[in-house]
Amino acid sequence: MLQDYICYLHEKGMAQNTIISYTNDINSFFHELNIKPGDYVTAADIRKWIHKMLNPTDIKPLAISTINRRLNSLRSFYSWTVKNKKLQHNPMEEIQDLKSADEDYEKIMWLTEDEFEDLLYIIRKKPVKSRGVNPEEKYRRDRSIIYLLTYAGLRVDELSNLKLTDLDMELKRIRIVGKGMKVRTVPISNTLLAELQEWLSFRAKMVTEKAHVADSPYVFYSQRSPKFTVRGIQTMIEGYSLPDKRLTPHMFRHTFCKWMLKATNNDIEKVRRLAGHSNITTTSKYLKDSYIDLTDAVDALPVF
Repeated sequence: MLQDYICYLHEKGMAQNTIISYTNDINSFFHELNIKPGDYVTAADIRKWIHKMLNPTDIKPLAISTINRRLNSLRSFYSWTVKNKKLQHNPMEEIQDLKSADEDYEKIMWLTEDEFEDLLYIIRKKPVKSRGVNPEEKYRRDRSIIYLLTYAGLRVDELSNLKLTDLDMELKRIRIVGKGMKVRTVPISNTLLAELQEWLSFRAKMVTEKAHVADSPYVFYSQRSPKFTVRGIQTMIEGYSLPDKRLTPHMFRHTFCKWMLKATNNDIEKVRRLAGHSNITTTSKYLKDSYIDLTDAVDALPVF
């Protein structure tokens, strides 16, 4: 039964890493409760598994986000079994994701300045494994993308659709077409300006070497396509993940908002406009301190 489900995931076109993750999560459930895929499972069994993950005897408790990911994998599996009449009962119907006091922090992850510096080092030093890829071209493009996401707060689809004509290097501003076709203009900082100038200069050289670059109206292209797709950008960024933090494109937008709040002394209206948030309550979430911020605050208490 589990093998049929895995075949279904392949047919659905899921990424290989996602399928592996789903398989491992589901196998963990069966192994830890000593049951088989076809056995009758109740919500009580699921709750028992959750309790074991929250209160392990020989290892550290799993993070809430990890437990919820496992539950989501199991939820998908049992939904498929009932839909395809493999089983009659879905034990996940009564199970909801766990919540914690730090739920907003877990959902909104950003990079510290030290982590950003470490990332730049990783980008520079990481070897290129794909055959036929120009290491310098990839380094310059990927670095520019990271800077643009971090210093302008673009969404990944906004970056993928960003055209050369959207950049005004003289007036130092970017025209961004966001959600709902809403257009906003973001100033280009001196730091970002230098990065973009380097990339555009290098890109101009590639125009003479690659036909698909010459035909591309977009700021960023892939190895074979005139446009760097959203999925391509996501995969590229995930490949640079830090040892203890999986990177996503949206994490850099979170970083932009967090850093901008600090730079503007918590002026959430300025940050709202720069980030293109329709509702200021979305921006206000970034006012929540990280665990590191809270730790620093506790350590700053007077010592007697």
